[in-house]
Amino acid sequence: MTTMETGSIAFELAKKDASIATFVLVHNYIGTAVVDALGDEEQRERILTETINMDRFICFGLTEPNYGSDATGLKTVAKRVKGGYLLTGQKRWIGNATFADYIIIWA
Repeated sequence: MTTMETGSIAFELAKKDASIATFVLVHNYIGTAVVDALGDEEQRERILTETINMDRFICFGLTEPNYGSDATGLKTVAKRVKGGYLLTGQKRWIGNATFADYIIIWA
């Protein structure tokens, strides 16, 4: 969809309930878009199939206590360790975090 179409959908949803608009934007337009753009083939196949069908949900963590949503000031660090990554830092206001199956953290 175009940016105008996405914005129109969010606007209409927010007229009734801003939390529903937030859920839809975080899950569909931030979460799935990041996996589609940056995930490897296995991640896209597994995660997008589950999340597009709404069998599982995505949340997105960018905001930090001292920098808000300023992505240029992030202090969270991802360090590769055996078996994955070790994240150090703090995040705040992560939409969908209380029920998400997949968490995207910007570091």
